[in-house]
Amino acid sequence: MLISLLSLSLVRLDSKARFTLASFYLRYEFTDTGPITIDELAGCLGVPTRECANALNLLLKESILIATAALAQRAGRLKKSFRLHDDVANKLGIASFISRPLDLAPHFGAVEHLIKGPYIHATRPDVEIYAMPANTVKAEQKRAAVPNRTSLLSRSNRLLLAVLSAHADRFGVVNSLGNVELCRLTGLEQASLKQRIKKLIGMGFIRRHVPGVASPIFAEKLKSTYVLNLNHRQITSGTDLISFVVHERVGEGAEDVRYLGDVWFDLELWRNPATRHKYSLYELSTPPSVIRLFRYAPKHAIEQLEFFLSRCVTDLLTQHWEQLDAVKSDFALCIREDISAFFRKPMKDAKDARLLDDAEIIDFLWGMTIQFARVCKVRFSQVDGLAWSSLNFRLLSSGLRPGYSCLAMLIDRGAGGGRLLREVGEHVETMEVTTEALCPIELREMAGLLTPARAKAV
Repeated sequence: MLISLLSLSLVRLDSKARFTLASFYLRYEFTDTGPITIDELAGCLGVPTRECANALNLLLKESILIATAALAQRAGRLKKSFRLHDDVANKLGIASFISRPLDLAPHFGAVEHLIKGPYIHATRPDVEIYAMPANTVKAEQKRAAVPNRTSLLSRSNRLLLAVLSAHADRFGVVNSLGNVELCRLTGLEQASLKQRIKKLIGMGFIRRHVPGVASPIFAEKLKSTYVLNLNHRQITSGTDLISFVVHERVGEGAEDVRYLGDVWFDLELWRNPATRHKYSLYELSTPPSVIRLFRYAPKHAIEQLEFFLSRCVTDLLTQHWEQLDAVKSDFALCIREDISAFFRKPMKDAKDARLLDDAEIIDFLWGMTIQFARVCKVRFSQVDGLAWSSLNFRLLSSGLRPGYSCLAMLIDRGAGGGRLLREVGEHVETMEVTTEALCPIELREMAGLLTPARAKAV
């Protein structure tokens, strides 16, 4: 029920109170704590005493917890018994019948670890640290040591990651939470949320983030998309949760794949006053109707489209692996319908609202998606020992860049680890790695497993 608890709407609670509540539930669930001092309870929850006291006051004020003073106490610090309020317990019970937590959070252990800790280091995924920090507050037996914040991930950031993980699919992708809802579930302010997301990306806890967009181009408002790094060493304790394959093509023809990165390249050429006069709209490789549709679209709108089309590529690969070699594309008509439904009709030029050729735009994106799926099949078929037609996998969206010389596939299987393929001409080199952290950083950045440090945060 931790997933249900993290999904409760508790408007007046800040992030520290929410973290304390989650830690309290993991420790006691629906039972009574028994007589205990604030200091003792803080130690049990792994929260500093003052922070715990403030959080308890707020939780009691909002009737989330109930406190009962212990009878016949001796001289000393006041002891109380704490438990979840009956109304909250009832809400959690109802939520458990409505939803199935394991479906909502396939990696429940990661969610629990982020709350329970007690030590989540603020490090990049390559750093191997599992030991207790040197500077910790010693606690009594049966109490968790309260860590000093130095070099550790803050409890607010741990809560943020836990909430995202609770809403992630098996591959760590979250696209069901808008900023307003995420702030409501974590108790964070909007300004703080953006900085925290940027920091978590920098440390590799989040592979990639694309902001949501409300655009007249798309059929509906698109929420932010997050790709969590479920293989981060501070989450997995050294054993990857998701397997992966990275395919790198180098040398001649390495960047001959046409996809949305090339569309973005043409858009930038057309938008840039310094280069626009050098090219006719009809000289670009992207159809004029597509350029006109996205004339004023921000980069993250095209990135949202890339995420959507990457899901379509994954669907083609998982459902039609054997049929992708066919000349005709009748098997992929359902993908064309999905692409069509993604856009608002009728499609219009963003400049003068002139009607555009809907069929031309949809057919262009559809054909490009099928071709990219075929390229992925050819490249990933070079992996020995994997029956792709029977696997559950997802193509990792790697950003808008021409060529796509490096691609990554996430695979849902418990073994973890991965394979690195390097294609040079007709020769393919294969290397197995036991954990993602052993994969070269540059390769991970090119494949979309990490956001490059130099990349501009949006």
